[in-house]
Amino acid sequence: MEKDVKKINLGKDINLTLIPATKFKSNLVSIYIQRNLNREEATKNALLPTIITSGCKKYQSFREISNKLDDLYGSSMFGDVSKRGEKQVITFKIISTNERYLDEKIFTDVIEFFNQVLNDTLVVDGGFNKEYLDIEKTNLKDRIQAKINDKSRYALERAFEEMCKDESFSISEIGYEEDLDKIDAKELYEHYKNIIKTSPIDIVVEGDFNEKEVVDIISKNFTFEREEIINIPREEFKKEIKEVKIIEDKMDITQGKLVMGYRANIDYKDESLYYPLVVGSNVLGGGPHSKMFVNIREKESLCYYIHSSVEKYKAILYISSGIETQNYDKTVDLVKKQIESIKLGEISHDEIENSKSGLINSMKSLADSIGGMSDFYFAQGMGKTNSTIETMIENIAKVEVKDIVKAFEKIELDTVYFLRN
Repeated sequence: MEKDVKKINLGKDINLTLIPATKFKSNLVSIYIQRNLNREEATKNALLPTIITSGCKKYQSFREISNKLDDLYGSSMFGDVSKRGEKQVITFKIISTNERYLDEKIFTDVIEFFNQVLNDTLVVDGGFNKEYLDIEKTNLKDRIQAKINDKSRYALERAFEEMCKDESFSISEIGYEEDLDKIDAKELYEHYKNIIKTSPIDIVVEGDFNEKEVVDIISKNFTFEREEIINIPREEFKKEIKEVKIIEDKMDITQGKLVMGYRANIDYKDESLYYPLVVGSNVLGGGPHSKMFVNIREKESLCYYIHSSVEKYKAILYISSGIETQNYDKTVDLVKKQIESIKLGEISHDEIENSKSGLINSMKSLADSIGGMSDFYFAQGMGKTNSTIETMIENIAKVEVKDIVKAFEKIELDTVYFLRN
């Protein structure tokens, strides 16, 4: 199925990716707009997905938008913002019923409507509708404040903030509460126009469609105004560590949250080291088979949960755990020991095989629900790796213990963050 994925350059730094997937009864069109993660514009960018989808020139209120989506056989549309390495990605998606299950052609209407929302925005007195903007500011403020409710997520963000203090990676993709009052409707509208003109844009279509028709409809109906496109440089992923940062925050909580951040100094484009790093991270803390789960949670009963993961673009391996405050020293010590044992190649046949099969199953499951493949192919294009799921599975399958040892040689502890009561 994957060999049919097509990439077409529509000119002006707009790329179209077509992903045929016959098993879905819907078609998904996603627009990905890339920006450099930047403290000055992060909050503005985070407001855009919701303000843009709340009304346009032709359908001026959320209700009118909603009615139009209902007319398009219950299509749905949403926008969001995410962080991928040191890029802030603004995403808009519209999902509609596949024409094969209807007695009329709606794809053109769907794309025309989507274009109106994105490129024919609702303008009042030279800016966005102030009333709508105030609502979206309140919603974003709530979302920013809600971060603190999810303590493990909050601890992870704080750990990255401290670990990557002078790097763009420390910037929050949903912005900052203190910026909200300063943003006015006119300025935000000008900012949006500038983003559309100057950012790399990816359009990804996933579903069951006629390729020629889709290319035709999309090239005719999307009217993005373009100027000179900004440069989105690759993240710095190598870092020399002078000393390990030990950071402690206090909060009224019952369970402490521990995050340990390691610099792996590995280029994700270097397949001989990157895939062993990912498999090694899974051996370390990828599930019930992993070293930390077995030795720290099961044998020592020191934590409620513990897992490790790799931040691909920044080459950071991080460990997250929920522990009692009095178990802090012992847990930190045991995590270091598990990493040392991997560096020494103390990895059993079961540990590596379970890790590989877990990773391979999660790769295969990307194609199970609509949207998984769209995000996957966008990320491949953005990282300029252009791997397919098949090649990634092959790369994971061939990892051996010696490869993991080689990848883990480069790993160095950078930051230990603890959120305690």
